[in-house]
Amino acid sequence: MSDKRKKIGIAIAIVLVLFIIGVFMTKAIVKNKLEDYISNLPEHISFQYDNSDISILSGSITIKNPSLNIKGQTPGKDNTIITMSSFAIEGLSYWDYMVNNNFAIHAIHFSNPKIKYYHDRKVNIEEEDQSIFDKLKQVLTVDQITLDNAFFEVYNAQNDSLVAKAEKVDFLMTDFQVDTSKKNDVPFQFNKSSIVMDGLHYQANDFENITLAHVTVDNSKVVASGFKLKTKYSKEALSKMIITERDHFELNIPKIEIHNQKIQFQNKKPIGFASDAILIDTPVFNIYRDKLVADDLTSKNMYSKSLRDLGFNLQVEAVKINNGTITYQEKVKVNNTAGQLTFSNFNGVFSNVNNAMLDVNKTKIDIDCFFMNNTPLKINWSFDVTDKTDQFVFKADLGLLKAEDLNQFMTPNLNLKLEGDLVQTFFTIDGNAITSKVNLKTKYSQFDIILLKDNGKEKNRLLSGLINLFVSKNSKDQLDNFRNSDTKTVTRDQTKSVFNFVWKNTQAGLISAMAGDGTKDE
Repeated sequence: MSDKRKKIGIAIAIVLVLFIIGVFMTKAIVKNKLEDYISNLPEHISFQYDNSDISILSGSITIKNPSLNIKGQTPGKDNTIITMSSFAIEGLSYWDYMVNNNFAIHAIHFSNPKIKYYHDRKVNIEEEDQSIFDKLKQVLTVDQITLDNAFFEVYNAQNDSLVAKAEKVDFLMTDFQVDTSKKNDVPFQFNKSSIVMDGLHYQANDFENITLAHVTVDNSKVVASGFKLKTKYSKEALSKMIITERDHFELNIPKIEIHNQKIQFQNKKPIGFASDAILIDTPVFNIYRDKLVADDLTSKNMYSKSLRDLGFNLQVEAVKINNGTITYQEKVKVNNTAGQLTFSNFNGVFSNVNNAMLDVNKTKIDIDCFFMNNTPLKINWSFDVTDKTDQFVFKADLGLLKAEDLNQFMTPNLNLKLEGDLVQTFFTIDGNAITSKVNLKTKYSQFDIILLKDNGKEKNRLLSGLINLFVSKNSKDQLDNFRNSDTKTVTRDQTKSVFNFVWKNTQAGLISAMAGDGTKDE
């Protein structure tokens, strides 16, 4: 071998040796820097791990079994505890960091993280969360962020009670970027994201829990299955716990879809939600109210005001309910069963559910269902969220109703029975948050009101006879076989619900039509 080749060979060998030594030295420096950084974390942050694997050539680092513990502002109390099987950063670009002073990373992986968070309502965490991005001076880009098989728990810091839980979460986000130099409303940007979650549990309040069997979320759709909203206690136990009346709920929805969802941001904080459509499939909603408990005399809002005062922007073009069932039970007397009303084959479209005050279109509710299983009922309801008088129009078309179908509600609660047929009933309620007027006309035949004795079984002949003296037995004495109401003004009881207001108008209209002369004062 010539001297020249020997020299080249020796030079290459020296370069390789220096390179290998440099790699090992750099690896040792990075490892020491990591350990030094961890040992100098603030006192309220503790970080531990089993070992780390650093690849200088590929710009990657893997930390095995990391554990992070963050103390809260309350002395001795944990705020956040995170453990996982591994945490990995892959493909850190040295060139971007050295030349552009930016962090460019190919991938970040979180494997099997278990996250336990103690929520302290006394601490405002929005500013802390915001500072994570505000303190980042460099542009951060990550091609792919993945989180596999995560387990989340959120507890109330005051009493250690479970607030929320997700048993399994898989997450993927691509083209993630944070650039604090840009004046964006959103805190970060990304291309695509997807979340798959199983076994969700949320404590909605002191009385109700929400659970979800499975949820998938991507850029354009949310699909949830196995939704349940349920009172935590039995009906009897709830009645013993509460001071004023409160409904006992059980809502089951097999499937919910949210299309083209968007979170609205302002100054990097979420301020609203928008969607093209929300689809609710075959919900079953059971509501029970114990009227033996004292009335709740707090003022109840109209729906327009509730939307107006929601606290965040809401813009949903349409909410569609398919083939639902609603059962309402009300217990009025101790020794009687609860009276019951049912709405089946419930199909509804709620259009322009909006409180952003940008759209002058009214919110409209169109419902098509069966009342008491056999009677077709159509409802058209509209109001303007921007109108602070809460003006509304409620129209209903009630088909053939066998009066006896109402007895399962009337008999146990009002100690009376009805006989006959309400062949067809139309009414329109035009009102606001305080008063209304109802225009009702009804066609009926062989209608009788039977008042019962205290035992709830025998007919009180005297009182039944007296009351039916004032009620026309049928509507055939009118030219078109319809009797019209002639009501003046119905005043709302503002301590009662919106539906109580609708019922008061319907009741006033029926009494006026049946007990009056059947004509309308023009």
